[in-house]
Amino acid sequence: MDPRLIGALILLNVGGYAVMKMRKPSAAGVAGGSVEATQAAMARNKQERFGILSNLLRGRKGVGVIERDLITAGLALKPVEFVMLNLFFFAIVLVLGAQVLRRMPAPDSFSNILKFGGALWLTLWIGRKLPRIILGFLAAKRRSTLEVQLADALAIISSGLKGGYSFVQGLSMAADQLPPPINGEFARVIRFIQLGLDTPRALEQMSERINSYDYDMTVSATNIQLSSGGNLSTLLETIADTIRDRIRLRRDIAALTAQGRMSGGILIALPIGIGIMLSLINPEYFGLLFSTELGNNLLLAAFLQQAIGIYWIKKLLDFDN
Repeated sequence: MDPRLIGALILLNVGGYAVMKMRKPSAAGVAGGSVEATQAAMARNKQERFGILSNLLRGRKGVGVIERDLITAGLALKPVEFVMLNLFFFAIVLVLGAQVLRRMPAPDSFSNILKFGGALWLTLWIGRKLPRIILGFLAAKRRSTLEVQLADALAIISSGLKGGYSFVQGLSMAADQLPPPINGEFARVIRFIQLGLDTPRALEQMSERINSYDYDMTVSATNIQLSSGGNLSTLLETIADTIRDRIRLRRDIAALTAQGRMSGGILIALPIGIGIMLSLINPEYFGLLFSTELGNNLLLAAFLQQAIGIYWIKKLLDFDN
């Protein structure tokens, strides 16, 4: 495909996306103040943007994963909007990759086929996977922050219950005293409760947004205690102590595996560092790896061995499985 055509498509789609983002959401149905009216208005706004692509993606499993990660990361994007941005990035990477592939030698030999195929695979992988990797990193980072803040939040709510406040008032105290991002999550729960949603369901929605085992455990225990009665303050203190113990255990594991992770990083970076040093000291000698078939085969073998080493180092340091 002509790079100019791809660039025109990118500009056209970016312009359409910008126009859609500048459109103000409709306030119809929200003035009633009910949760159903708010959700109906949100549904109408959601249907206004990229309707054709939204219909194509509706019901797909990957879209649900993207939506969960977007919510967990706290990004104000819909899944179809993220897919559009991913397509823009993919098109840009294809244009840049086409310029690189055009300068490579024709795939008329085994070594040239390997180089051309490797460059093509790397271009496609970066364009397709890099946005999802960044999204997963942002979601994991925000989830980790929320898990660390949860123990302090439960302690504040427990203190409020001992002082005679209700559970919702304790949530409000925690939202006022704690920093982002947990104060925003608690404020959203309180807002939904004020709009008429029952407390257990509002807490369950928070747990679904964060997608964390600690929050699932906390919400389940809190809802059971709210429905059956009992000393909720003591329960929250116990959960807070359990969460602190889990965080302490994860930190201990990270400290114990720090040497292994550092050794793995050195072993991975060492061949790359040696290659860069040789290319600066003796470029002609280092260039034989790229200009001869034997050198290309050695590079391919080194790449495969590096990939196997990274995989096994990751498996040895992974305590979740």
